[in-house]
Amino acid sequence: MLPTTPHRPRNDLSRFIVSLNGQFSLDIPTLGLHSPSAVRTKSSLRWRCFFRLRFLYFKDQTQLQRAVNSLEEWIAGRPTPVFLTERDKDDRMRFLQHEIEDDVYLLLRGSPGQPWMNSNNRELDDADVPMLSPSLSPRKRRHCDENEIKMEDEQFHTAPNSPSKFHSPGDRLADLIDGPASANLDDLESSQIFRPNNGNSLLQRFKQSHEPHGYPIDTSFSSASASSDSICPDQSTFLHSFDTEITVPDGTQSTYADSIVGLMTEETLDLDGHSHSGMTIQDRITQELVDCGPFTVVHPFPGKLPLRYRYEFERLGRAWNIPLERVYRGDVASWKLYEDFWTWVQQHNQRHDRPLPERTSRRAWDYALRDFKTDISSEVVILTGEFNWCLAGEPGIFKFQLNPLKTEKTCRFHRRFGSDRFLTVTIPAPSRPPAHLRYDESPSALREAIAQWITQHDHYCLGRTWRAFYVEEVKSKRKIKAEPRFRIEFFATDGLDFRHGRDHDTPIIASALQTSETHTPMTVGSLLEWHMPQEANSRQSNCKLFQRLSLGLSKTLASVVLRPTQIVRLRDRPNWKMVMNDGCALMSRALALRICDSLGITGPTPSCFQARIAGAKGLWMVDRHESSIRSFRDGDDVWLQISDSQLKVHPHPQDLDEAFDPEQLTVEVVNWAKPLHPVDLNIQLLAILQQGGNIKQYLAKLTRDGIEELFEDFKHVLESNSPILCRSLVQKVRPPGNDGASKIRQLEHWVMNDSEFITRLCEAGFAPRTFWPLRKRLGQLMSWLLERHVEEIRIHVPLSTYAYCIADPYDILGPDEVHFGFSTRWNDPDRQFEDTQLEGSDVLVGRLPAHVPSDIQRRKAVWKSELRHFQDIIVFPRKGNIALAHMLSGGDYDGDTPWICWDQNIVQSFQNSELPQVEFGAEHFGLTSHSLPMNKVQSTDAFLQSTFEFNLTTSSLGRCTVEHEKIAYDESINSPKAIELASLLSHLVDGRKGGVHLSEKAWQKYRKTISPRHRLLPAYRGPGRTPKKSNIVDYLKFEVAMGHAHAIREKLEREFPEDQGSNWMDEDLARPSKQAWGASCVGNETDGQLQQILLGLESTISALCQQWKSAFRNEPEGFPIEARQAIESAISLNPPGSGSHPLIHTWQNSREEWRRLVASCAYVMHPHSSFIFHAFGEVLCRLKAESVPSRTVTNDILACYRMNQKMVTQLTEAGLSSDDQYLDRYEGEEAIEALMLGTEGGLYDLLEDGGNIE
Repeated sequence: MLPTTPHRPRNDLSRFIVSLNGQFSLDIPTLGLHSPSAVRTKSSLRWRCFFRLRFLYFKDQTQLQRAVNSLEEWIAGRPTPVFLTERDKDDRMRFLQHEIEDDVYLLLRGSPGQPWMNSNNRELDDADVPMLSPSLSPRKRRHCDENEIKMEDEQFHTAPNSPSKFHSPGDRLADLIDGPASANLDDLESSQIFRPNNGNSLLQRFKQSHEPHGYPIDTSFSSASASSDSICPDQSTFLHSFDTEITVPDGTQSTYADSIVGLMTEETLDLDGHSHSGMTIQDRITQELVDCGPFTVVHPFPGKLPLRYRYEFERLGRAWNIPLERVYRGDVASWKLYEDFWTWVQQHNQRHDRPLPERTSRRAWDYALRDFKTDISSEVVILTGEFNWCLAGEPGIFKFQLNPLKTEKTCRFHRRFGSDRFLTVTIPAPSRPPAHLRYDESPSALREAIAQWITQHDHYCLGRTWRAFYVEEVKSKRKIKAEPRFRIEFFATDGLDFRHGRDHDTPIIASALQTSETHTPMTVGSLLEWHMPQEANSRQSNCKLFQRLSLGLSKTLASVVLRPTQIVRLRDRPNWKMVMNDGCALMSRALALRICDSLGITGPTPSCFQARIAGAKGLWMVDRHESSIRSFRDGDDVWLQISDSQLKVHPHPQDLDEAFDPEQLTVEVVNWAKPLHPVDLNIQLLAILQQGGNIKQYLAKLTRDGIEELFEDFKHVLESNSPILCRSLVQKVRPPGNDGASKIRQLEHWVMNDSEFITRLCEAGFAPRTFWPLRKRLGQLMSWLLERHVEEIRIHVPLSTYAYCIADPYDILGPDEVHFGFSTRWNDPDRQFEDTQLEGSDVLVGRLPAHVPSDIQRRKAVWKSELRHFQDIIVFPRKGNIALAHMLSGGDYDGDTPWICWDQNIVQSFQNSELPQVEFGAEHFGLTSHSLPMNKVQSTDAFLQSTFEFNLTTSSLGRCTVEHEKIAYDESINSPKAIELASLLSHLVDGRKGGVHLSEKAWQKYRKTISPRHRLLPAYRGPGRTPKKSNIVDYLKFEVAMGHAHAIREKLEREFPEDQGSNWMDEDLARPSKQAWGASCVGNETDGQLQQILLGLESTISALCQQWKSAFRNEPEGFPIEARQAIESAISLNPPGSGSHPLIHTWQNSREEWRRLVASCAYVMHPHSSFIFHAFGEVLCRLKAESVPSRTVTNDILACYRMNQKMVTQLTEAGLSSDDQYLDRYEGEEAIEALMLGTEGGLYDLLEDGGNIE
């Protein structure tokens, strides 16, 4: 019997209606957060169904279940249309209404006062229903032009349901009962939610979901049990997460307010005057996201319109906040070139001076067709966007914008299902909302509501239905403090451009090689089952298995496809106390050669590859030439081991049959061993090095040497006034953003980054000392580099590097030995070491992050002939009780790159520290576990909602790292409190996989035990504290780096004053302007046509330049809209419409010549303004480059070029010009590396934020 205690009945009814709509494709409304007084169409068929259903829901749920069963049987017995029209849906609701009316009449025995009577006591009939065109789908109906039709959605909120074109759920269920050929019978038998006749009624199933965690019953990720995906709106759509049981309201509480409640009889509900009675904060937030969320407005699109145009139209509509109907009408895109399309955008009649969104790159646009793959292997076009908080006063919580299409390395999911089927969206951290969206009484409500909304609902965008399946916190690659954000991955389950057949003709897993025009519907559950079958992984936890989704999303290079017989299973040794080779195994040399051929890697075969294959990830060492290992059964020389520690997702690929999916047995390469180079000393290692030995004065010398070397480099460039040396210097200092990706992107729009600005001007041939804009930017770059030297305490150690570490596969090394060799002779400027291997000396090895003294270890370097083929990687021993990688802050061998130092000035004074003797468990710190065994997670929806809720929490790693740094500064890195806190950090590093979380309350409680009083940041982290001379970091920053950098800056300005060339005019840039003015005063130019044109042009340019300056005065940060508008206006200046002078005819017929004139005039008038380069930068660069022998190079090819230092020396020392015979060359490996576009990330935000992490 249902309990009678009133508890959130309105919420339960609303969810029941949502579920009913989802199964039967109905449009029964819910009140949601809309004011019922706003409902003006209470007489509609939809509202009649709502009132009758609501009455029976609270009066007699048994009779309600009978009515729903009748509807289900009625649908199953009727032909199922391919597209469900409005009339079909109305027929279903009329049938349900009739069934309920019969039950209500019997229940009330004909008594008056039925709740669906109108104010005149007249029962509503079909005449009151506003009839709509059957051909108008709900999607189109909801978003027709507001001036054309006033639709019902303007008057009431319709509970979310599947788009009408999807197949009938009754037909789907009937097919499953009859046993369609595409269904797995075992899955059907085990799936409770897919049995319509299993004895559990709709309401019983609904009530069963009302448990504390609310996870519905399901036993498989297969499509037969995937929940609530649009292509299969099966019974599982009823099984959302709920916190309470269905209850019947008593006479002391009401459920609804306002005029709608007046239509209900007193025996059903009472009034209390509250519009959100019975709804929790989380419920209200979820409903707000449904009603006013970023996916609420579904824009209509013709199915024939290509996806790239739909993408751009929706991007425009969202950027300008206008309906799509006003962006574009029609189903054919007539533009042949993207430039023509963008010109149409610029002249759009709905723009009204709104700023243009960022332009999509030409390369991305050209390849956004069919399979969205570019001409470069393992590169695709991707769809991305971002959510941002709505401002106070704006409706909703998030606003959504789409980013320009862009190219990126591909991943397994993209290769198998198509990159256009995935949408990546970043969102701000739910724990850091603006003030108007904070709920102090329930800090976790916003996060939990977002997780529920994002995982339990279909989302409509670009004419497709999307479901979220993965989320992760974005790792910032910049050290500046930034608000945390999360990345959410969506999968397109269906769309208007998908191919639809009968259900039994549609495969559960979409077939391979589908294009953007030939996709077939597929559920998220099927995607997860393809990647990590639930049955094989039922012993894992939900949090750990969720993290394994990243294997399918890792950006990799696809290489060789293996067969299951070429996989060798490598078991862990039973006599090991711990796994001594965690994350690494061997591959055959023949396989390594095939990978090199596939990726175009030239030169010596790399010693190892970091890769993924099937459910395994890690590092694969290339075996020696004479190997005794052979592949399983085939006995050939192409094989790859997979160890137990490498296998993250079952089954083992050796166990697959010959019908395997090739994408799952492709060796996906992340990176490989490359020639090594010297590195700077990380600040985290300084305290440990000082703890192990006194090296303060030697590090001070290295600090001064680094700053002095920087000065000499800039001095050499300015003395020579050589653009070649200047370009080489920029490549050497490698500022952030100076990678191939930024170059390709920024060359299409002029750049603001100093290094890219300098690079582009040097490539055009401008001289760094005499051309003032370049000299100014060079000075800014120098100041930035000196500031970085001071703030980051950059200490260059020539005899140090980072390299992959591996575990000795042949057990040659002793417990305290390491083997380290190089592929080329090491280049030491001081000539202390010029060899290809380390032998007979000690080395230091450490790993970041380093928090305890034992995170750096001193070992003996030896040379073993058996390991001679391992070059540019360091080999650690497998002998001993504890793996050396594990000693270094809990590392392993799946791709870790420890710091290695063999500078004996540092090594000889260092003494090893013991590992921490006490291990603190998770309970010591108050960590809470959110992990569940997969065999207790009962559906795809439950799996996703629980893991999203957990993974949307902000990591505590940053704030704990800050506190550890404070304690180490106040006491020492070896103090008991610092050691204890380092133990907490080790728990948090793998917290996402382990499912552990440090709550705000637990952190505040624990912090009081180690820091009873608030600790200040170290002096080197910020002002407000006196530096400590005893602290090595303070000493190097304040007493060494700061003073020396200031002296160097003054010395550079003294020898090469910045304003030295400020009055110099570049004749190559001024020539078109001078020639035009000269022509205006020659011959028959008596009517002053040219003069009038030139004067008007100068006046316009001056006004735009003034607009540019004013924009930055009013908004000094970022890139103001007014500044963008000034640039766009300058670029779009048109040539004169009339005139008889030959130059005027030239400008009218040659856009390029006109742009040269405009750019030249702008430069002559404002040679020091940055405006001219943002508006005409590329034109000015072409003018300069054409003054000397040059050639045109595409951006993609240019991104692969690197300055050849030998050629730089030849050109500058011999005084040669850059002729064809000296053009830079690059090898295939360098080209691939340039286009991989990946950088090392994972830097910790070391600034205290003090924000809530819930």
